[in-house]
Amino acid sequence: MKEILSQLHFASPPFFYLFLLLPLLWLRLRRRSFLVILWRSVIFSILVLALADTELVSETKKAGERVFAFDLSRSIPEAMRLWMINQGLLPASGDRVFVFGGEVEEVDDWNRWVRGEMSNDPIKPGETNLEKMFSALLRLPSAPRTVFLFTDGWETQGELDRLIPSFGLSGLKVFPILPASRPETANVAVKKVLIPHEGNKGEAINLRAVVENQRAKEVEGSLILKRNGQTLKEEAVRIKPGAQIFNYPATLADGPLNSFSASFVPRTSSSDLFPFDNQATSWVAVQNKEKILLLNGQAAEGRYLEEILKRRGYEVTSLTLNAPNRSPPSPAGYGVVIFNNVEREKFSSGYLAEIERHVAAGNGFLMLGGEASFGPGGYRQTQIETILPVELREPKKEEKNRAVVLVIDKSGSMREGNRLLYAKEAAKAVVGRLKDNDFVGVVGFDVEPFVVVPLTSVERLRGNFDALIDRLRASGRTYLYPAIVEAKRQLERQSAAHKHVIILSDGETGGSGSDYMDLVNVMKSELKMTVSSIAIGEEANIPLMKRIAQYGGGLFHHTFDPTTLPQIVLQQLQEKPEEGLLVEKPITPVAIRGSELLGGLSDRSYPVIRGYTESEIKKGAHLDLMIPRPEKKVPLLASWNYRKGKAVAFTTDLHGRWTRDWIQWPQLEKFWARIFEWLLPPKETLPPHEVRINLEQDRPVLDFYLYGEGDGGSLFRYSYSGKGSAGEGVLRRLASGHYQTELPFSIPGEYRVALTEERRGRKISYPSLGYTLPFDPKVEAPRDGFNVALLERLAKTTGGEINPRGVEGVRSEETIRAANSLRSKLIFLVLILFLSEIIFRRFFRYLQVS
Repeated sequence: MKEILSQLHFASPPFFYLFLLLPLLWLRLRRRSFLVILWRSVIFSILVLALADTELVSETKKAGERVFAFDLSRSIPEAMRLWMINQGLLPASGDRVFVFGGEVEEVDDWNRWVRGEMSNDPIKPGETNLEKMFSALLRLPSAPRTVFLFTDGWETQGELDRLIPSFGLSGLKVFPILPASRPETANVAVKKVLIPHEGNKGEAINLRAVVENQRAKEVEGSLILKRNGQTLKEEAVRIKPGAQIFNYPATLADGPLNSFSASFVPRTSSSDLFPFDNQATSWVAVQNKEKILLLNGQAAEGRYLEEILKRRGYEVTSLTLNAPNRSPPSPAGYGVVIFNNVEREKFSSGYLAEIERHVAAGNGFLMLGGEASFGPGGYRQTQIETILPVELREPKKEEKNRAVVLVIDKSGSMREGNRLLYAKEAAKAVVGRLKDNDFVGVVGFDVEPFVVVPLTSVERLRGNFDALIDRLRASGRTYLYPAIVEAKRQLERQSAAHKHVIILSDGETGGSGSDYMDLVNVMKSELKMTVSSIAIGEEANIPLMKRIAQYGGGLFHHTFDPTTLPQIVLQQLQEKPEEGLLVEKPITPVAIRGSELLGGLSDRSYPVIRGYTESEIKKGAHLDLMIPRPEKKVPLLASWNYRKGKAVAFTTDLHGRWTRDWIQWPQLEKFWARIFEWLLPPKETLPPHEVRINLEQDRPVLDFYLYGEGDGGSLFRYSYSGKGSAGEGVLRRLASGHYQTELPFSIPGEYRVALTEERRGRKISYPSLGYTLPFDPKVEAPRDGFNVALLERLAKTTGGEINPRGVEGVRSEETIRAANSLRSKLIFLVLILFLSEIIFRRFFRYLQVS
């Protein structure tokens, strides 16, 4: 009875609501007997069952067919094909077999296909299209089918996920069959190059190349490393089975991006059947060193400053402008420009204007040195003085003249080596150097002095000076003292602003040394005359000649070559700059407390300087180091902001003439480092972040991580270019501080990516990125493992599983259902019962009447 009831099926069950009318029937028949009410209820119930279309259903089961599908694309290694043949689950008679790559074929001689004995061209082995494989199965006549799928699960064409939702009613039950591990492949792949994402130019980095050998034995070949396409290193390597990491040192070149690539070349091509994955490239965003332009007046004047700057990590361009036709480079691109004791005449007015614009735009300027930098008249009333925090002294308009007396030894020893001849040439050179309003005289001496050329204006002597001086003849012995007295006497008669005596002698001389010292000291201190001396040869009284120059406030020279006399005498004529502007004496500078420029160095003591060029601090400028003077504060180091830029003046040198104590100062590098930190344009500080671009499921994916601060309300945009394409988009927020986007790169090659953040009305630009797509992601290539995620979704949706137990007996079945309607029979039964009631009632009445 239970079995019969389980086979009943009702095609129109809503008619069962008619059973709600039974109480009305019972109310209508309440005066009738119980048997009548029961009889009428049975008839009513049978009628309702007839209206509900009661059916008697019978089921029979029919076994479904088995389907085998073999992936024969190139990504399936030969070892996996052999496993397909030998793993035990093989097609039997009556089973259907399909082989596929980019296309699908149903075959009978499947064994030959899997072994590679048949041409695979019809199925396009260069592709894998699982969507097309299952589309072919869905087009078969409807029937239960068990599908045994042999594949690695990776598809390069189509998208199986689009079909999976339709498998529920298809009758397909899919069982992916996989080996325990991926079989070996004749392939060596450079998986990635590991380097820092960011760095500074010149920084040393560690480069790690990850290489994977998918064979079971060692592979020999060459590993080639390149930076920006240029080979850095090439070496022979042995790649053991599995993954290996090779470490190499490298340095970062000019930015903004550096590419580092590693490529593997096998010794024999048969050991690597997939050469397109033999290269990987990574990119580094390079922050270029701050560039500084150092312009020097003389060779070697900037060597100490240049060394300091290079040790601090700056990129220094150092040029000396004393060579003819040497023009300075444009300041564009340099954070700081330095003028180091360069004369004004080395620059055009246009170049000085360009420097002014460069500083006003936000860059730095430093001027240091002596007379050439801060001397009178040089940069006065130029754009450089406008930039500087100090005012330069105006040159004296009054032109002062000089009176020069040459005291020449004419003793007999002056004949040797033509000494007297060259002494006379020196005298002629002096006349050529002096101006017309200057005075010149010549006193010759042996044991007695005599006037060769009386002290007369140069203008009157130019025509006959040579004839007068040529009268000198070498003879006699040497006695210098009376000759100096005669020179003094002649100079006393003149009122020239500057008076000089220059002595040329090659021998011993009579007289007491103290007499000489007393004489020249009086000439210097009381008569404002300077006395210089030139000793010629080995027999000269060197100590005496040197002390004469020392006490006389002049210069001393000693020469063995008479031919140099003209040049030496002209050097003796060079005047010192105006007293009070160029100061040469030991002075200890004083630091001004609270100096912004010197920062923590403002409270330190500083070394002695031995000279400086005087200037005046400008209104609004900062005095950082000063020269203590009773009447005023003289700047040694001054600074200020010039429009958007900054400028510093250091009114002494840095090559040792006045600053030899500074050069030996242990804090010198720290001192200049602080100054250049202040001078350089400020850089925008970026939030801590990290950017990665990785290939995920055949698509380049950019991940942006923001650390350390809130990112609420920020909008991150990206733009890209490369391989003839360009575009832009917005990163989507995955979590706090984590943003992501897929990059539409499909053509192998190099791409550039720019990232910007829009935060509270402010736009932040992050360093540019580089990415190299080594090969087409859709190309057939061995993968790491199997695409288990896709195969699990496929199996679960269809009721199958991966590698089921007892797989040989797995087969789908079809249940055939036959429905036999009982409606007509039930209606006939209702009529029979109803007629039976009528016959019974009439028969019962008949019996009562009779």
